[in-house]
Amino acid sequence: MNPAHPLVMIFSLEGDPDDLLERFERARLLWVAEDEDDRSLPIFHAACKTKEGITVVTAWETNDAHKAFARGVSPHLKAVGLGTPDRHEHLRIAQLGWK
Repeated sequence: MNPAHPLVMIFSLEGDPDDLLERFERARLLWVAEDEDDRSLPIFHAACKTKEGITVVTAWETNDAHKAFARGVSPHLKAVGLGTPDRHEHLRIAQLGWK
């Protein structure tokens, strides 16, 4: 994937949706609280409850920004007891927004 293209990352965790959502939110807030001036935040974020657990969707301006997030949030996910996603997908964004 070209590091300069925007992309969306979709991942799912299976289990109790309320528990998973609460733990993911704790990990996300721990990552956000880190004091890093050069960090890129996602341009879109949604965490959704599903019948099987949760699905999280984030959109990133670049693949490099997404990779930095993945590296940075990983220890926080482990700290709250979340492991590797049960499913994940990366898609290049061809059109972002309604216009």
